[in-house]
Amino acid sequence: MGELSKEAINAFIQREDCLLWILENGLEVAPGPWKLKGHEYQVGWLKENHPRQCFIKGAQIGATETLVLKTLHGHIFNRYNQGSMYLFPTTRDVSDFSKARFDPLIQLNPFIGEHVKSASVKGTDAQNIKKIGRGILYLRGAKSTRNIGGAKKSSTGLKSAPVDRVVFDELDEMEPKMIELAKHRIMHSTVKELMYLGTPTIPDYGIDKMYKKSDMRVWMLECPACGKETCLELEFPNSIRRRIDGTAYRCCIHCNGELNPAKGRWIAQVPSKSEDLVGWWISQLNSIYVSPTYILDMYENPPDGDVAEVMNSHLGRAYLPAENRLTQQEVFACCGDDAEKLNTQNPTCMGVDVGRELHVVIAERTNRQALKILRICRVDHFSDLHDLAQRFNVRCAVIDLYPETRKVREFQKSETFQVFGCQYQDSMQSVWAWDEQARIVKVNRTEVCDATHNLIAESGKLELPRRTKEMDQFAFEVCNIAKILEEDTETGAKHYRYRKLDIRDHYRHALNYLYLAAERTPLASSQNLISRWYNGRRRRTWMTS
Repeated sequence: MGELSKEAINAFIQREDCLLWILENGLEVAPGPWKLKGHEYQVGWLKENHPRQCFIKGAQIGATETLVLKTLHGHIFNRYNQGSMYLFPTTRDVSDFSKARFDPLIQLNPFIGEHVKSASVKGTDAQNIKKIGRGILYLRGAKSTRNIGGAKKSSTGLKSAPVDRVVFDELDEMEPKMIELAKHRIMHSTVKELMYLGTPTIPDYGIDKMYKKSDMRVWMLECPACGKETCLELEFPNSIRRRIDGTAYRCCIHCNGELNPAKGRWIAQVPSKSEDLVGWWISQLNSIYVSPTYILDMYENPPDGDVAEVMNSHLGRAYLPAENRLTQQEVFACCGDDAEKLNTQNPTCMGVDVGRELHVVIAERTNRQALKILRICRVDHFSDLHDLAQRFNVRCAVIDLYPETRKVREFQKSETFQVFGCQYQDSMQSVWAWDEQARIVKVNRTEVCDATHNLIAESGKLELPRRTKEMDQFAFEVCNIAKILEEDTETGAKHYRYRKLDIRDHYRHALNYLYLAAERTPLASSQNLISRWYNGRRRRTWMTS
């Protein structure tokens, strides 16, 4: 068997090494040739072939470009014969990327373009689906569609294509259910690659949560003066120091020497997890295109006071103001010494979130602004709700109208007390709309979440039973949403909205519904006063009157 030619050896190495493939073919990217200089940290990304990786990053770091190149390389060298899927938060993001980034990459590089053909698939924009090598690359949006009634979420674009690789670009902007749906596309693959990347938003959510489960690699810079290493991200703001003239430089935390972001290496903080999930963290602190002076100025004086934007986009850190999310400690601070009650004669209100189980919260009003929760539980059937309502003298209940609308309607008809189905209306103004005839209450979702946030956060407004295992679950779910500022991609308008951080937030919505029902429930003290007066009248005789 003869020796392989240099050309054959080079071709083999290119097939195994994406970086060499790029360098050997002289990759062109707008506005010029791709350069390793200034992107030294990308070498690790291009050489790593672990099937599960996540990238937590600042804006404009080049992670998207790197993963696109890795995907194209895998297609051209027949690694992804079953195909791959590159996901963006919306279909508009797909269109923008295809026109501004993908198409120019193909046009500028014949060594890539010769392998790319438009794939004709009925009902699909040819811009968003390409045949590369033997497999098809799908560019898709992860935005869900809703069925009639607004209950079930799905996306036909994520159901139809079996693939070997899925890339989630800007993970935090995608719906958790759509992420799970997309992951099913690799079930019949022997390759099974999942890549997650994004600018972080909320702590312990999305890309931040995933990175914390990984081997947590950081870019360590070696100091030319003392030889010790510093991670700019981990040590910020101490890793950026001002000079006398006001400019700033990347600083060694050991000797204050100036650091060069090109002189670094990736170090796993938790190497024991490297077999399961490889994680990378890089920010604009390591970009030669962003001045450390600019970053420090932005951090010290954030535009319009928007600290979150600086932390997320520039520093690659998850950040959320404390007032935008409840903590479990705040919930437990509301717990008293009383055990949950089994019944009461006082008038009560009830909130119910509907899912596989019915999450129930029952309370009495102790004054005009305060609630005392008597019972927190999960039940299986609406008949169980009936029994609870009888034992606790429920006067008004608000129940999630979806997804079991028929059962809610049947429950309304069978009960003698007030029962309203709740509809969240994100576009609705602040006034709550009680429809007596339809027995529906419509409410702005953000407003009622704000109200229950304040109910817990402000001392004296809410009293909970003593802490139990179910109370721990209640606290977990109540804290599983956070308020963030979102921008409408069409109009540019910004508005606050509560985002679910985990699939389990049922008790928070049950608390929301309870808060609504309380508006139509008399005070326990008023009822007691009336009862005492009435009982006193009954005991009077002609001798005592």
